[in-house]
Amino acid sequence: MRSSASELFEIPKFFLFSEGGTFSGSAEEKDLNYKIVPHKVKDGESTLECSTWNGRLCIDKSDPVVKTYPLDQEGYDRMLSDLEEEYRSRDTVKTHYQIVRERAEYLAETCLGLDDYERKEEQGQLAPIDPRGQR
Repeated sequence: MRSSASELFEIPKFFLFSEGGTFSGSAEEKDLNYKIVPHKVKDGESTLECSTWNGRLCIDKSDPVVKTYPLDQEGYDRMLSDLEEEYRSRDTVKTHYQIVRERAEYLAETCLGLDDYERKEEQGQLAPIDPRGQR
């Protein structure tokens, strides 16, 4: 039994949101971030809000696109479908790790020469660059 309601995302099932829980995540390969927040009201219609935005910044430092759905299973299913469609409509982009790695390889080839870089790395004179860009 799957714990996620989506084929593309690890998003909890509707129960979490019906109980007031929030959830956020990202798909770095598509430059897509999302946050799902339920808004329960005693008198009136409770809603489920799904915000999406681009980039590496948090939602507070971005300009998210916000869509609102009814807080019920049907609204949740529609929100999930819209989020999956947004994912599918985007082009795949390089992840931050891929960009850093390519930059490190470029610098190794142009500044040190790849053979020189590998020799120094093997001799322990130069530590490899990790995904965070640190030595």
